[in-house]
Amino acid sequence: MNDLSIYIHIPFCKSKCGYCDFLSFAAGTGDCPPSLGTVPGNYVSALCNDIEASAAAFSEHRVVTVFFGGGTPSLLSIEQLDRIISTLQQHFAFTQMSIEANPDTVSKNYLAQLKQLGFSRISFGVQSFSDRCLEAIGRTHDAAAAKNAVKWAHEAGFDDINLDLMFALPSQSLEDFEQSLDIAVKLPITHISCYALTIEEGTAMQDFLTDESSDRQMYALAKQKLAAAGFEHYELSNWAKAGYKCQHNIGYWTGRKYLGLGLGASSYFDNKRLKKTDTLGAYVSGDFGFILQEELSHDAQMGEFMFLGLRMLEGISISGFETRFEKSVFNVFGAEILRLSKDGLLEQDGDKIRLTMRGLDIANVVFVEFLR
Repeated sequence: MNDLSIYIHIPFCKSKCGYCDFLSFAAGTGDCPPSLGTVPGNYVSALCNDIEASAAAFSEHRVVTVFFGGGTPSLLSIEQLDRIISTLQQHFAFTQMSIEANPDTVSKNYLAQLKQLGFSRISFGVQSFSDRCLEAIGRTHDAAAAKNAVKWAHEAGFDDINLDLMFALPSQSLEDFEQSLDIAVKLPITHISCYALTIEEGTAMQDFLTDESSDRQMYALAKQKLAAAGFEHYELSNWAKAGYKCQHNIGYWTGRKYLGLGLGASSYFDNKRLKKTDTLGAYVSGDFGFILQEELSHDAQMGEFMFLGLRMLEGISISGFETRFEKSVFNVFGAEILRLSKDGLLEQDGDKIRLTMRGLDIANVVFVEFLR
């Protein structure tokens, strides 16, 4: 039976962060017109219909993970989430279910009810424990709310808690970031996603210029501090306590099929990238068809195996490449591997080819060599 991950997109937020280019908006704004009625309620109805319409093609798959992302899924009521989960359970069997949440959208009672619904993992978009830095990027919570959210989740029975931290933020010093790391590792968490602010064109912060030197200093500090606190660095931007690596994201990096449900949600199966419509009115009105974005050639599949697999610190499997593509990785990418190894960016350890510590710092330079 084929393995499958399911992603559920909830596009609603309290407000749009200055750096965000995700498909999300605040209900009742011009981007989410009141003419659609009670949009979150209508959206939940449409999402359940989308699940019904899309499920038949995946009846022979084993669902490994279900992930509610956004947007801010924790803006939905418990009743709305329960309706979505019940619809999923009519068509799929699964045990691992994760949800993203913003700290200022949860309470003790809400988190306890999330646990009762069957969520086994929760991820908080904390970003920083500096109120000044949070305000600079347009976050609606403060440091106290973030600490409380993690504490309440732990008290509610969540033993798998992630928090996101960002660095290279406007006016953020190395000391600011170090303080956030120190606070984070003392909380009852099992996983940290830690990454640099990326500025996208069209966002409110598009004119902000990051300092590459500070960026690399902060990344080095994260590696040092998190290792000392018992977190394993297992992917470029992810650290976990033993037994708590994010299985949903590992699916993306290792080429597992995934089904995206909801507005603009992306899918990958049959070597094709597909997505749902990103027009809210069309989606709420019942447009649940897949839009083909790209069909990957054999060469593109091999390249993707390399640059996605190399995101993992354990690297790619030489025998795994040969089993999947019936070719030696050295026959296909021998020149690239040799050149990058001579430059000190790749290394081989038995069956694995992986980034060196230097390669981690300039990973995109490595990845581009495998694009096909």
